[in-house]
Amino acid sequence: MINLLSFPQHGSRILLFWGAAILVYFLMVFGTLADIEQITGVRAFDMRPTGYSYADALALISALEDEGRRIYLMRQIPLDMVYPALLAISSASSLLWLSRSFGSTVRWNRAVAAMAYLAATADYAENGLIVWMLNAGPSVPEALVKAASLASMSKSILSTIVFTTLLVALTECAIRRMRRMREI
Repeated sequence: MINLLSFPQHGSRILLFWGAAILVYFLMVFGTLADIEQITGVRAFDMRPTGYSYADALALISALEDEGRRIYLMRQIPLDMVYPALLAISSASSLLWLSRSFGSTVRWNRAVAAMAYLAATADYAENGLIVWMLNAGPSVPEALVKAASLASMSKSILSTIVFTTLLVALTECAIRRMRRMREI
């Protein structure tokens, strides 16, 4: 049985997953999301970590028109169906690898590694709700917008916790390594 919290187990594989995640991220931020912002004049749903109101959602949906809607549904969403898994595997594996390889004392690494998968789940929920909103068009129900906004905020909060913990773990490992080098 594959343990998703420990996959992949080796640093070089983790770097490959990070590379893929970063590539997809750049394709989205500098490609599809930039195109959507250029067409609409406002940020896409994916780029609103604090959520959005019903009025904001209606404004974006209306401003998208056919071309923007097509880019969102046919280019952005497919990329964003790959990205959360890559990011979760990279983040969780990095935390666990740092704990095992360098004796990191960050006690919550395992829980935070699991949180990386919760962040991915929130991102997938956000994507599904965005598709639903875009297909509903201007007649989108307010409850749907609230659910999508909550998914966006949840993704952001969980991701922030994961990245902060990862930075703490990396810093701790770097400090330990410098101390060991001084002892030599």
